[in-house]
Amino acid sequence: MNQNMTAVWRRSVSTFPLADTSGFSCRAIPQLPPGEYERFVKAWRLLGTGEILALTKDGDMPLSGAGVCEALLARSWEARFHSPERMLRLASAAQEVSAGLRTRDMGKAGVAVMQARAWGELGNAFRVAGNADGADTAFEEAFDREPELHDPFLSAHLLHLRATLYGRQGDPAFAAQLLELVGKFYDDAGEPHLGGRTRITHSIYAARAGRNEAALQLSDAGLASIDRALEPSLLMTALHNRLLLLLSLGRKEEARRTLALCGGFDAAGPLAMRLRWMEGRILHTLGELEAAESALRQSRDGLSSLGLQLFTAVASLDLAATLLHQNRLHDAQIEALAAQKLFLGLENREDYFAVLLVLEAAFSSGGVTAEMVERSLAYLRGRESGS
Repeated sequence: MNQNMTAVWRRSVSTFPLADTSGFSCRAIPQLPPGEYERFVKAWRLLGTGEILALTKDGDMPLSGAGVCEALLARSWEARFHSPERMLRLASAAQEVSAGLRTRDMGKAGVAVMQARAWGELGNAFRVAGNADGADTAFEEAFDREPELHDPFLSAHLLHLRATLYGRQGDPAFAAQLLELVGKFYDDAGEPHLGGRTRITHSIYAARAGRNEAALQLSDAGLASIDRALEPSLLMTALHNRLLLLLSLGRKEEARRTLALCGGFDAAGPLAMRLRWMEGRILHTLGELEAAESALRQSRDGLSSLGLQLFTAVASLDLAATLLHQNRLHDAQIEALAAQKLFLGLENREDYFAVLLVLEAAFSSGGVTAEMVERSLAYLRGRESGS
């Protein structure tokens, strides 16, 4: 990003703060055509209080133009941690709006960049929603448009998004290779925040490839590089992943110290609830069972109120294991039954049948142990990390 564009972006942030945008938005928003920045601001605000119809019904805004497209993409990205369905709806709408952009307003290259990016963000939304085939198709559309654009920042952004799909499809090593290339590009371009963001993602797939120590180093390097005020959710994600790594490496006290960095966020938000959940797991491993129970109950209830069904189910099982360590079989059984209902309500419920049958048989016989629940949790977490 050149110095003038950076200055424009910083001024925009100071008057209209955007605390959670994708890696390309900070370049795209200052370069909107005349009049479109104001339409972006209006659309962004309307989408914050309603769905897509709020634009036409409450704002008297047509679903057209670069500003509306940018607002849809920004709100789609913002929804990635708490509502994959909303993320996908908004990204789909953005892609449709991008198809109607006019070259006389943005130039041929400007339209092509927006369309390639909209397809890429749609591919990412499909990935988050668990639709790998839809993601593949959308990324193909994005990369079909990319070669003619000669925009290395867009290429890096699309590669970052595409790498996460490779990781989900069971090739974390290749995902890590791509992200290493993207990180080096941002370093050479003088973009420490984007380089740090990439290393935080890279650390996830390095861990999934079994390179936990390298993953921790990448996580620390990413945390040292990002602009924490610009993207608080990225900081929370990085801290969450760092805690996971420290637990897997058995570095419990260091994990406890990391928890001290986790304050000051939106206490009711999805990432804050996941950090509270992680705190409960750490307290459990440290043998502080009453404090662990309190943290797990709070996170379980918070995740449930946010509609995060899978996370709520697994947090309920973590709570059941903690209760079993306190010899509270009846209370643990209540939590396990609640988790079972949640798992059976998922669209991909059949993926969890095996572990649910084992747990149901164990609880029914009265022979369940905390270790049995913890083995089931390890299986579930291994499955999710490999997806």
